[in-house]
Amino acid sequence: MKGFFFVLLMAVVSVPMPAQANTLTAREIQAEMLNKTIVTHRFGMRVTMRYLPGGVVTARALIGSMDGTWRARGNEICSTFPSGPAKGTSCVSFKRLGDDRFISSEGVRFRVVD
Repeated sequence: MKGFFFVLLMAVVSVPMPAQANTLTAREIQAEMLNKTIVTHRFGMRVTMRYLPGGVVTARALIGSMDGTWRARGNEICSTFPSGPAKGTSCVSFKRLGDDRFISSEGVRFRVVD
């Protein structure tokens, strides 16, 4: 079940980036997303993530959950998960699409809800 969750999470990367948006700095990313709930929907399912102080990242969906670690690297956030198809480290940047709406460099559209 954990494997399917991470396949689902990785499948969320299918939307092209808008040309007009500017890449957020590491400071902006942390101000906008640190300790807040990040929500996306895929295949009719809500997926949430939280980047917590101290370098912990949580990913939750109806079919499972996983905790990993994160760190800033330049203007990217690098997340590392210990197992599943997403095992290892992935680094992404973010662009703002509008109020509380963003897109990652992998094409994942999401919003920050709190």
